[in-house]
Amino acid sequence: MAAIFNEIAITYKGETHTIKPTFDIINKIETPRLSGGLGISLSGLIARSANGESPLTEVARILAYLLQTKNVTVSNDEMYAELFHGDSTMHTYTEAIATAFFPVKQHNGNLDTKKK
Repeated sequence: MAAIFNEIAITYKGETHTIKPTFDIINKIETPRLSGGLGISLSGLIARSANGESPLTEVARILAYLLQTKNVTVSNDEMYAELFHGDSTMHTYTEAIATAFFPVKQHNGNLDTKKK
């Protein structure tokens, strides 16, 4: 049974970039900083956001990293500023991260998005 990750659309400087997460991208995000990763727990980020405590710097770092995987030149600082002055809201990006990074099951070639 293959896992499918949803695409995430990130708008930066008026241009929208579509990125489909992979296991390697997710692993890099969750690997501790001392080991070369971003050191961000995706499930922790989602839980905090659900309680109204969106960690702005973590979201900015994730979005900057995702754009960098598409060869977009962007720093963490620039992405942080984009969260405040860009076209999309913090809530939009947090929801997009939650949707994109948790796989959807596939049965017989069809996506099954219903929780059992």
